[in-house]
Amino acid sequence: MRKKHPNITIELKSFASGGGGMSLLELEKYVSQTTTEVLSGKGADLFVLNDQSLPIDQYIDKDAFVDLNQYIEKDTSFDKSQYYMNILEQSKINGGLYVLPTHFSLGALFANQEAISKTGVQIDDRHNWTWSRFTEISKQLKVKGTLDSVMQVSPSGILNPLVFSDENYDQLVDTEKKEAKFDSPLFIDLLKNVKKMYDDGVLSDYKLNSPITETYFLSSPIYSANDYATRSAIYYQNTKIYEIPHSSEKETGITFDGYDRYAMNANSTVKMEAWDYLKFLLSYEMQTQSIRNMFSVNIEANEKAFTDVIEGKIDNGGKVGKRGAVTVSESSIEPLKQMISEANTQIRWNEKIRTIIEEESKSYFSGQKSAESVAEIIQNRVMTYLNE
Repeated sequence: MRKKHPNITIELKSFASGGGGMSLLELEKYVSQTTTEVLSGKGADLFVLNDQSLPIDQYIDKDAFVDLNQYIEKDTSFDKSQYYMNILEQSKINGGLYVLPTHFSLGALFANQEAISKTGVQIDDRHNWTWSRFTEISKQLKVKGTLDSVMQVSPSGILNPLVFSDENYDQLVDTEKKEAKFDSPLFIDLLKNVKKMYDDGVLSDYKLNSPITETYFLSSPIYSANDYATRSAIYYQNTKIYEIPHSSEKETGITFDGYDRYAMNANSTVKMEAWDYLKFLLSYEMQTQSIRNMFSVNIEANEKAFTDVIEGKIDNGGKVGKRGAVTVSESSIEPLKQMISEANTQIRWNEKIRTIIEEESKSYFSGQKSAESVAEIIQNRVMTYLNE
């Protein structure tokens, strides 16, 4: 990179709030300062935007970032076959690739396949795998099986991915028009459907000291081939992964979350050089040297990670799985590869809206308020936030 552009300096700025150690007041101050810097047009050439608390949609609405898709389409040196283009395509916001992830995780259900097989219940997560269908399957498991809990998860752990998936978020929030529709039937139904799963005993909240082996499913992101191999061995005697159910009727809804996300300042004076730098970050040599234990957008780098796992090069912190030593075969890891190639639903977190939903929805899930009244409160708070 330095050889190609010996006299060019690219300024890179990474934003990080410090996570849960900040008070709400400190977080709001941090977001305000960061937003001022990003929108000033005088900042760095490239921004690293991993922080969920930042209002990315607002930055895009203000034309602060470059649509990187124009470089992908015009740059003949960018070989699309080297990358998971489904991840890049589905990372677009308002039709443009304003934030480019170099790594990602997958949403998935780890399943206690040994316990499921004993019930005789057949699960097809490839067709019509909605939460309604999951509920039907879960009821069958409870009737035919011996385990009390289908899955232990907090209400927000189910509601948040539903709200922030592309299929729903774009219908609930329009940052360009500064409009929200949390008082719509869509969101009210999401609230009611999540609560019904608890009322029906399909889902249960976390219980202290309750072993994972006493559940049929565990909902958790998968961060890498190594992570998949290790936790598949630790969680259950015979582990299988399924897609996360979705709320629509589309055939598949494999969710992913992007990390190490780069945005190019619209006012940068070295845009072509900054683009070359992004391509360098996406290269095999850089992705295989990354300290991130996450899936790489570079296919060859990801395949190397799979090969390392299959050959036994696994770092699992000394843990021993339910099956003893952690072993992985080409066939056992194939479902994960397929999920990556078919990932099509980006989770678009907005920390402020997530916090509002989590705070206000508690009164509905505890039975204190109706779904409609909670939805109205959330709508008002989100509208206030959007118009700040």
